[in-house]
This record gives sequence, C-alpha cells and structure tokens, in this order.
Amino acid sequence: MGSSRETFLANRRGKRIFDKATPLQDQFSAEEVIFFLKIALGDEKIFEEAKRVGKAVLVTKNGKGECCAKVGEFLTITTEARNLRETIECLADLGFEFAILKGFDIEIEGLEKGLGFKIPRVEKLEDLLKSPEIETVKSILENIKRGIKDCGAVGIFVGVVREISEGKKVEFLEYEAYTEILSEKIKEIEGKISEFPGVRRAKIYHKLGRIMPGEDIVYIAVIGEHRRDIWAPLILAVELMKKELPIWKKEKLVDGERWV
Repeated sequence: MGSSRETFLANRRGKRIFDKATPLQDQFSAEEVIFFLKIALGDEKIFEEAKRVGKAVLVTKNGKGECCAKVGEFLTITTEARNLRETIECLADLGFEFAILKGFDIEIEGLEKGLGFKIPRVEKLEDLLKSPEIETVKSILENIKRGIKDCGAVGIFVGVVREISEGKKVEFLEYEAYTEILSEKIKEIEGKISEFPGVRRAKIYHKLGRIMPGEDIVYIAVIGEHRRDIWAPLILAVELMKKELPIWKKEKLVDGERWV
C-alpha cells in the first residue's frame, strides 16, 4: 500500500496517491474535487489522522450527555445531544472537512433517519475519505469560490419544504434515492452546466431522509465570470435536477401520505 505517509482514494478521476503531511485541499487543483464536510463514527486515533490532511473536529458527548465540539483553542460548541444534526451543519458552515462522532450510540439511528444515509464507523483514513458529506448554503458558497479568481458572480437556488401543499398541511417530506447512480448523475448535470460560456463550476447538493417544513431540500450553485453568465445555466440546472436525478419524494400530510 505504500509508505506510512501515503494512502489511496478512489475519487472522480480514479485511484490517486495522497500525502498525509499535506492539507487535502492543497493536493487538488481548482478544477478538481470540491471537499465538503465528511462525517463518520470514530475515535481519537482517526481524528488525529484526519487532522493531518484537513480541518477536522471531534464531536463527543460529555458527562451531562451534551454534544460537545471543540472548534478552536478557546471555543467549544455545546448543545443538547438531540441537536446533533444542527451541530454538524454548524461545523459545515465553519469550513470543517471532517467531523468524527464519538459516543452517540443512542442518537445515531435518529440522525441517520433524518439524513437519509448510514454513517459509517471508520478506522482508516481511506475509509474516512469515502464517508458521506454534509452541505449547507454557506459551505457550498465558500467551496464553489475556492481557487477561482476570475469570476464575479455566484447564483444559488435553494429548494425549501412548503408548509401548505395544495391546501393541505405538510408534516414532513421524505426523500429516497437510487444511491448507486446518484453521484454519477449529479456529476453529469454539473458537467453540462460547467460547459456554458463564462461558467467555471457548478455544484448540486440534494438532501435525503426526513425534512421538515421550512427546512432546505436542495442547493444548486453556479459560479461565472459575470452575472449574465449564470442565470440561464442555473435555471437549466434546476430543471435537470428535477428531471434526471434518481430521487423520489414522499409527502406526509396531516390526513395521509403520497409519493409525488
């Protein structure tokens, strides 16, 4: 597998060697992979491994059963354990690339249901690098701009769960996906949008699992040289997302439910 300072990851361009001594973002060009917050179950050992290649945080449960995340030398986020999801999204906003969760055996099932995917337990860095990602409006904005110096416009579409649908009160939405091809289809749409004149990069992030009224469903971002360059591609990206992504929605209403 190589020296102790190297690891392998199957990324968008095939297998690649990574140097643990170099920050992860510095090992990619601006046109390659954008990294968002990856989450996994683990311990202090994998946390130390993650810190060598990126901005990492260890999220633990303290003696009071609270969720604690030390985000700086003098700053710690402390909330009730049931707010674990909100804590993770806050870490994404702060630009963290890895969140290692330790001690949340009771809460993890509910978190996975809300996120719509399983959170893996990892012991090796290469497995951590394959872990699922969390995205927010702020993190998608910051990441889509990273490394690009000749663009002056970013357009963002945010889909939100409506509280009233066709006159009926919505309790929540649940999204499921054919995950085996979801990432591939997202990359195809991002590639099509990036081919527009003046557009440098496009990014789509669609949440899965249970989403409550008022919460965000999907983020689509396009960065271009000028504002006139981004509007048509952004609109097209929204339409392609609706038509081509293998994602299905169940709408839970106060008087029943339906797949739409």
